[in-house]
Amino acid sequence: MNIALIGNPNCGKSTLFNALTGKRVKTGNFAGVTVEKSRATLKDDDSVTVTDLPGIYSLSPESSDGKVVTEFLKKGDYDVIINVIDGGGLEKGLYLTAMLTSVKKPIVIAVNMYDEVQKSGKKINAEKLSALFNAPVVFISALKNYNLNRLVKTAKQVNYPPKNFGTKSIDEINAFLRANVELIETKKKVKHDLTEKIDGVLLNKFLGIPILILIMTAVYFITMKVGGILSQRITEAVKTTSEKVNSALLEKGLAAWFCSFLSDGVIRGLGSVLAFFPQVTILFFLMTVIEESGYSARIAFLLDKIFKSIGLGGKSVIPLVLSCGCTVNGVLATRIIENEKERRRTLFLLTFMPCSAKTAVICWLSSVLFNGNPFVPVLSYFFSFLIVAVLGKIMLKRDAGSDSEYPFEVPKYRIPPLKSFVSVLLERTKEFLLKAGSVVFAVSIILWCLKNFGFSGYGVGIENSFIYILGNAIKYVFYPLGFGSAEASVSVVFGLFARESVAESLLLLCDNVSEIFPTGFSALSFLSFFLFAPPCVSALSALRKESTKKDFVKIIAFGLITAYCVSLLINLSGLLIRSNTLIFCFISGIIFLGLAAITVVRTVRRKKWEIKVKHNTIL
Repeated sequence: MNIALIGNPNCGKSTLFNALTGKRVKTGNFAGVTVEKSRATLKDDDSVTVTDLPGIYSLSPESSDGKVVTEFLKKGDYDVIINVIDGGGLEKGLYLTAMLTSVKKPIVIAVNMYDEVQKSGKKINAEKLSALFNAPVVFISALKNYNLNRLVKTAKQVNYPPKNFGTKSIDEINAFLRANVELIETKKKVKHDLTEKIDGVLLNKFLGIPILILIMTAVYFITMKVGGILSQRITEAVKTTSEKVNSALLEKGLAAWFCSFLSDGVIRGLGSVLAFFPQVTILFFLMTVIEESGYSARIAFLLDKIFKSIGLGGKSVIPLVLSCGCTVNGVLATRIIENEKERRRTLFLLTFMPCSAKTAVICWLSSVLFNGNPFVPVLSYFFSFLIVAVLGKIMLKRDAGSDSEYPFEVPKYRIPPLKSFVSVLLERTKEFLLKAGSVVFAVSIILWCLKNFGFSGYGVGIENSFIYILGNAIKYVFYPLGFGSAEASVSVVFGLFARESVAESLLLLCDNVSEIFPTGFSALSFLSFFLFAPPCVSALSALRKESTKKDFVKIIAFGLITAYCVSLLINLSGLLIRSNTLIFCFISGIIFLGLAAITVVRTVRRKKWEIKVKHNTIL
């Protein structure tokens, strides 16, 4: 038997799927998390298969994730539909139910989050609702495993189609639902619930953004101060262990290259991954609190207002916010965007968002280069949004009128059960460490080989090693950015494969990382290049699948050029501040000439376009 889970975004389908199958697909207290189908058997019955599908509002979606659902309904293998409805938004959920009746498959209506419905004072008449659609109704709470056995039993037994509303128009269905929902649902009069009271402060038009800045500052402050202390102790312990192992192996008469390989390559490689563990765990813990509580959706709402004022908004905001966790999730979330121009623009822009790997390394670099100042990663976080906003405005002029409206789903604040919260946290930490650990460990071995071998073999000295040959060959590219050293150049190259490799390469190549950056501005320039350069290999792989080959090449080039230009401006700003008037006038002249050249080119292009338009009009 095959069951399909279908419902609106953020109604709890994926939570229900996890509870029924024992799997661990990504969930979150905001819309747009599920963008592709997941399939598994019931954990108590291998003969029943459950398919979790992306959230939709109707059966005529234009987004790619919505088309996955409609295509599955037409050609997929399923026997019954479990229509999951958020009990707090009954009318909105039942509109989709009415649409699903046209499929002519048995339907079970699962009213989810019923515990919250009861707390709010609402009452839903199951008998009347069942009679309205000729479909069984089961009240459940997927998060608390309430009534799930009854839901599965009902799905196995139902064998009759629901009342077909497919012949009615949209207006007729809406009018019918409004009239009947009042009979099905009774509401207790309450002045304001807790969510409304909290949102009165957090979404206040004057206080919303300052509170967001304070919250993110607190997140990074805790991550850096607490995690930074633990990371430093782990780094020192790993260094001590590495030295002891090297001495012990040498005393036993083993080859020097083998001792160095085990102590510097293997132990320090694994140690660099462990050094990330405290900061990553704390960061994921705090970000999980933000996501699961429902505040993540508020961040999207607050930023949407800012982005719309400069021409970027709508459904683009959801992938951008998800990219702060993982760029791959952000890339996949662009499937909710119907307009192809807007989707392409979003794919270009989300690579500049600070993913968790970037954030962890920026926190580490800030602790090494800026004495653990929490405002450095906070400014990096919001600087990313600023760059995205500016670039979005520029790109919007090419795609005028392409933005779509998006009805933001602002869910209720929730305190997730401890078991669910710990499960999500462990899954994220495990995924990060396994992915980062495998890549970083491989990079550490490669770096050890490049550092200790040269054209003359092993032990040629670091100045004659392959790593310095590589670094010296490419360092001139980064001279204008203020970090033209072999060590920094090599770390940039390896950081393109995995963000965590930046820290690994710097630790392996130099004893004091701060020494390779002559000024604070050169360090900020390095951070900026790291922040805006193209994402890791996993994200690039997802981008390649979700974009054309031409767009994929453009995204990489766009990222490299933007990262280089931003870093160059930061370094030039430092030079201007520390230099004399002559240099200031010289660089100002170059900037002026550059702006003048851009103005001339744009004017010529505009004139050509106007001539073309006039010519077409005459024809």
